[in-house]
Amino acid sequence: MSKIKITKKPKKIRIYGAGGHSQVIREVLEENGYEITETYDDEPSGRHYASKNVASGVRKNLKDFPHEGHPLIIAVGINRERADIVRLLKSDFDKAIHQSAIIAPTAKIGEGTVVFAGAIIQPNTVIGEHVIINTAASIDHDNVIGNFAHISPKAALCGHVEVGEGSHVGVGAVVIPKVKIGKWCTIGAGTVVLKDVPDYSTVVGNPGKIIKTKLSDLKYGSKPKPSEITFVGSGISSSFTILHFLDLIEGHKGKRKINISIIDKYREFHTGIPYGSRSGFSVHLITSLKNFLPEPELGKFIKWLNNNKNWLLDELKKDGGTLSAEWIVKNEDKIKNNEWEDLFIPRRFFGWYINEKVNNKLEEFKSKELVDVNYINAEVIDIKKTEKEYELFLDNEDTIVSEKVIVSVGSLPVNYLWKNQDIIEDDNLLFVNDPYNIELKVALERIDNFLDKNPDKKANVLIVGANASALELLYKLNDIEKIKSGINKFIILSTQGVLPDAVIDEERKREYTPFNLQTLAKEKNITAEIVAEAVFKDLDYADQIHLGAASTVDSISKGFGALLYKLDSEELKKFACRYGNEIGRRQRCAGFHYSKTVDKLKEEKCFDHIAGRFSDVKRTAKGEYSLEYLDTKSGENRIYEDSINIVINCVGSTNLSKQNIPKLLKNLIEKEYCKPNDSKIGFKVNQQLEASDNLHIIGPLLAGNVFEGKAVWHVEHCGRIIWLSQMLSKKMNDYFFKNTELEEKLI
Repeated sequence: MSKIKITKKPKKIRIYGAGGHSQVIREVLEENGYEITETYDDEPSGRHYASKNVASGVRKNLKDFPHEGHPLIIAVGINRERADIVRLLKSDFDKAIHQSAIIAPTAKIGEGTVVFAGAIIQPNTVIGEHVIINTAASIDHDNVIGNFAHISPKAALCGHVEVGEGSHVGVGAVVIPKVKIGKWCTIGAGTVVLKDVPDYSTVVGNPGKIIKTKLSDLKYGSKPKPSEITFVGSGISSSFTILHFLDLIEGHKGKRKINISIIDKYREFHTGIPYGSRSGFSVHLITSLKNFLPEPELGKFIKWLNNNKNWLLDELKKDGGTLSAEWIVKNEDKIKNNEWEDLFIPRRFFGWYINEKVNNKLEEFKSKELVDVNYINAEVIDIKKTEKEYELFLDNEDTIVSEKVIVSVGSLPVNYLWKNQDIIEDDNLLFVNDPYNIELKVALERIDNFLDKNPDKKANVLIVGANASALELLYKLNDIEKIKSGINKFIILSTQGVLPDAVIDEERKREYTPFNLQTLAKEKNITAEIVAEAVFKDLDYADQIHLGAASTVDSISKGFGALLYKLDSEELKKFACRYGNEIGRRQRCAGFHYSKTVDKLKEEKCFDHIAGRFSDVKRTAKGEYSLEYLDTKSGENRIYEDSINIVINCVGSTNLSKQNIPKLLKNLIEKEYCKPNDSKIGFKVNQQLEASDNLHIIGPLLAGNVFEGKAVWHVEHCGRIIWLSQMLSKKMNDYFFKNTELEEKLI
């Protein structure tokens, strides 16, 4: 245990916030040798008398705010406001840590976080980004503190405590070991917390009692904020819908201004999980760029990559490890020559691109008086249909009224394998049920800390599932040299016992023929089941001759794609609901960078792949944990020969029949606003993409439907996302500007 080391090299920094809280941060920075170059604030009335020369903040000056420049510290004490400000900024952040704070070398502290005088942070604790660790706060070992949280003066958190995003632990509060406090909770001053606290709760007293949980205390009579279109979720599907809609309404200037609300429970808008910071900055596409994005968007994106490649690669170097460095070296010439089409680029590159594109377009259309935009960082947990509109109830007790609602919440939550917690840990086991729930970075830090506890013993890591997420985790665990050095063996458990294929055998690919599908081409009366059986037979034959999916996916996909046009609408729906995803699972492909990682592990004899289904992990008499699984080939229960130390769940999402779906979806189903289709992962919609009048669905929840004669069984491919978003944006444009009654509503 030692005091934090402060660099002697002078740095320049900017402060965002000019109230009393900022004065404390200012002194910490100045004592550490920083020069504060600028101060910003959104509320002149709240400025501290000692704050001088304060410029307007980003919320008052979005268009002209100087995002680039020296790093920033958000010196705002209110957690929600801090989160709102960060969402709008495109800046680097730094930390402010008082010299008297005692911080264990194994503790991790995120960017933007401040640690004040006398605070203690014990070993293996992970502090998120933009957190306040206030004066003399004590945080014991193995804590996890979420982004935007605030641990007040003299609060004491015992070992293995978790504090969720945005939660505030009051002055002098005590939290006993292994308690989990949810997100956006308030723990009152002096409270003694003895048990887990659900999200959005307020707890006071000794012992602590929940006096309020916002989810169950909604004020349905609160004053609504009117909107004509509200997007619930702001991932790629909603982003492309917004872009296409703006293109369509540009010619309607003067007819009406459209009020748009965009709501997301995460602080990052317009990226979704796959392309945002929650997945990290150094995980890659599983397909080449030319197969990921269709024209003309591909050309636009490549132009953007050419103009931004220097800083993009700098970010990749910061976040990545040895494998990321190898990727940069391997593709250096192609990047230099702007030859991006065949590269499996980091996904975050696309996230930055689409975020910038949507923000710029919205700002342009706001300046043209065509739209107003309201960003809301909250979770929609219920919707109520009135005579002419919908009321949306948020977890922050706010209410939004909207004429149209676009539900774009992305994929369903992960299907928990073991116990109902994101992360379970004891001395000999770390079980990660959802590596992306907070951020992949946090999950990796927990793994790193777990390995540090037993430096003399290398761990066996089990990854359950063989999809893109499984390959990503395998890649990242090998990308970070410190983590890899603490691992003895990687084991993957999947039903088929086959990983996504990456190697194309060009000669055998040309020779391979899907005979069963070709035979059906001559038949007139076929069904979805007949087509699927032919696909499976051709896939089985490819397996028998050891020809991987990368070499057969084109011919098999073209083969059954041609047959789908022979099916009527009901048979197409059957194919979309029952067979499409099953075929997709057997046709998974991956990039060479991922397959190379597996090949290297096999050479090092530290990789094992089991064909089976997860049953349980059980503690043995020696305190170790063993894996129990159902063997695919024999159908028998078996126990894996070696002990398991780390388990990462990558089995995929739950379905709409399960209880662990989001509260919003559960309420929509109970009210019959939305009805699940036979796929169990999508809702029934009409050709307007409506589940109910003016309640539209976009994104993965469209699985199991047929549009324009095309069956849709998943909505994760960018080409399909763009097609469906164009369809929805046209319906929206027709509704607002071709409806004669609405056209009379001029600005």
